[in-house]
Amino acid sequence: MIGTHFGFFYKGCRVECTRKEARIILHGKVVGKSKAVSRAAIEKDVERVIARLREGEDG
Repeated sequence: MIGTHFGFFYKGCRVECTRKEARIILHGKVVGKSKAVSRAAIEKDVERVIARLREGEDG
């Protein structure tokens, strides 16, 4: 397995970033992935994943 290069928390999600992708983790499960290259773009992807998860709860 490729080691994590860095990680951060954003809006309650843990984000683990490698050179190729960022994994979005919520409650210990990978709920999404991002191929974005900047933190700002990754944060937008996290917001999209959170919105998608909320729609699933409501729907």
